[in-house]
Amino acid sequence: MKDRAKGLIQSLRGAVAHPGWRRSKPARWTIGICLTLAVAALFPSARTIALSGYSVGSLWTSEDVVAPFTFPVYKESSRYGQDIRKSLEELYPVYLPDTNADNISVLHFRGVWDRMVSILELSRRDSLASLSLLDSAKELGLNKDDWNSLSEFAQSKNDWQFDRSEKGLAETEAFLVKRIGEIESRSLITLDGKEGASPGSSRFFALRLHTNEEVLVSRDSLLTIDAAGNMLYSALADRLKHDATLLHPISKLAQSVLLPSVIFNDSLTQESRQAIIDRVPRTDGIAIEGQKIISKGEIITPKAQSELESLSRARLERGGMVAELARFAGTVGHAGLLILLLVLYLKFIRRRIYNDNAQLLLISLVLLFPAVLAYLSVRVQVDFPLQYFILVPVSAMLLTVLFDSRTGFYGTVVASLIVAGIRGNDYSIALAGLCAGSFAAYTVRDLRNRAQLFTSIWYIFIGYLIAIAALSLEDGTPMREVGFELVSSLGNALVSPAITLALLYVFELFFENVSDLRLAEFDNINHPLLRELALRAPGTYQHTMMVAQLSENAAIAIGANAGLVKAGAYFHDVGKLTYPLSFVENQSTESGNVHENLTARESAERVMSHVQQGIDLARAHGLPERVIDFIPMHHGTLPISFFYQLALAEAKPGEVIDEKDFRYPGPIPNSKETAVLMLADASEAISRSLAQSGGEMSTESVELAVEQLIRTRFEQGQFDRCDITARDLAMIRSVFARLLSGLHHPRVQYPTSQENVSREPALAST
Repeated sequence: MKDRAKGLIQSLRGAVAHPGWRRSKPARWTIGICLTLAVAALFPSARTIALSGYSVGSLWTSEDVVAPFTFPVYKESSRYGQDIRKSLEELYPVYLPDTNADNISVLHFRGVWDRMVSILELSRRDSLASLSLLDSAKELGLNKDDWNSLSEFAQSKNDWQFDRSEKGLAETEAFLVKRIGEIESRSLITLDGKEGASPGSSRFFALRLHTNEEVLVSRDSLLTIDAAGNMLYSALADRLKHDATLLHPISKLAQSVLLPSVIFNDSLTQESRQAIIDRVPRTDGIAIEGQKIISKGEIITPKAQSELESLSRARLERGGMVAELARFAGTVGHAGLLILLLVLYLKFIRRRIYNDNAQLLLISLVLLFPAVLAYLSVRVQVDFPLQYFILVPVSAMLLTVLFDSRTGFYGTVVASLIVAGIRGNDYSIALAGLCAGSFAAYTVRDLRNRAQLFTSIWYIFIGYLIAIAALSLEDGTPMREVGFELVSSLGNALVSPAITLALLYVFELFFENVSDLRLAEFDNINHPLLRELALRAPGTYQHTMMVAQLSENAAIAIGANAGLVKAGAYFHDVGKLTYPLSFVENQSTESGNVHENLTARESAERVMSHVQQGIDLARAHGLPERVIDFIPMHHGTLPISFFYQLALAEAKPGEVIDEKDFRYPGPIPNSKETAVLMLADASEAISRSLAQSGGEMSTESVELAVEQLIRTRFEQGQFDRCDITARDLAMIRSVFARLLSGLHHPRVQYPTSQENVSREPALAST
């Protein structure tokens, strides 16, 4: 089962991560349309534009509303439900009489009695057969003790005494036959007296004598089978007071034949229930054509609200299919407009997210979460303000942690509007959700560990508190209602961080989305791969640390994801662990140059292999795919020029050297972050070469070298798939120049103890 679940997760992750699907425009349109239709399906089923956004007690600010035609005024749903519940108090469970119960009981008793007497006679004739007759006694419902009592009675009598006892038993039989018949015919016997009982009908039930004839009978007149059995026992105790050993087994036989004389009928009871419900009026009268329903500036009363909602319903009914289609189109348009607000933001401000269908699907799921809760808050009828338990802060925190605070805020706005629309344009819940969601989003925008999520509890509650307090003071809401709203919002604040944490794990698992929280786990130089890199490839390790510093600062300058760039920089060259001496930064005079014993093609293959080997190592250590992307993308499709030129020089006459064999396989950078790392990796190498060759390391000279590098990479088409701008490249150049020139600044030449050097020249050299 565990392996199957793991395989399913891998399959889903593979489907979501498929490059063709993630960039597909039809898939992007499908996600948008599905999200719009899903939200539209959650919207209220019937409301006019004029009524939307108003509630009982609020001020009607639109124009006067006059009935355009005569229509029925329907009761409000909760009131109609109350009327039904009140009417059902008159529902009585229906019982049917069983007129043959007395005859059947008496007939059954005679058979049981004859069987008992015959067993007693057999037991008396053969005392050894008593044990074998026990099974026959059990068939009559008697246990071992009962049979022993009967058997001892029979065997203790001589023939004359037993003959007299038989006459006594016959008289007892006649007595019981008469008594059973009387109880069955004169009493109303049920199984337990509780069938069909309900709070409103616990004292009475309806006894249906004929199809159209019922009598109301008190439950106190019912006699349960156990109670009828007790009556038989009491009567028999007086008769058998001289033969007490017979009392228990005989009374047990008599009680076993009793049958209920009235039987509960569930089908007829349900018919009665439905008939009562059908008699409850659904309407509260009618509105006459020309009647004024409400005037501008009036307070909306429950009666006015019912009339306005009934007018909306009547318009739909009169309009037929055309009105239904128009309403559906309006609902879809309403939902589509809200979704469009976020789409425009993503398209023009967060293009990278917009172009990635996996990220769009993730955002859609995050928005649907509070939308479904809003729908449930409308459908579930409880006397508690569930609308303040709609977890808009969860969506706000998820979008902020998974993307950025700006996306989190825009998503909060859209989520709040969607929730308001589903609740019938409820402005108050939109404002409360927006306040609490915004506070939550900005609380987690600089998240460094998962425990920090729980600091948002108070900020979420404060957001709701401010909104509820302001709106309550404005509307004069009773303090009791305000208290319930605050309790609901406090519950929201308490559970939101925990649910965010759980959903964050799920989304990171399936969507390979690398949040700042997860990136923080890899911002650690003690990671096993980095520790191994420091030991086995120290030159590469120092290069990695410098590239990470360059990349992080450049990303901060251009507004890219600095944590992602830094994590990518830490692991971009881990593939060099396989053949560390194949790279110049790890070579020494003792180790020599391994490429002296290889052909140019073999050397190129050895160097290029570190990309795939790095990917394999990173996946083996559980690195996220977005971090792994930096390994191939920091080289893009660049040529290994040194070995290509060497191959041309080594080529035999007529031998063709294909440049493709000396190019990295790619892909090229697909984001600002991967482009930054490509430039940082090459810039660090250039600066090291300049320093080793004794070149000038001033800020201007380094900036010029970096500018030439950027121009070359641009001309090579390495930035064709990422959204980096000329302004970004200029800022990157400036940051690299400042950091690299500072790293290689001139140092003071300290004299030895034997040298007699004046202090002034030494100071002047700094």
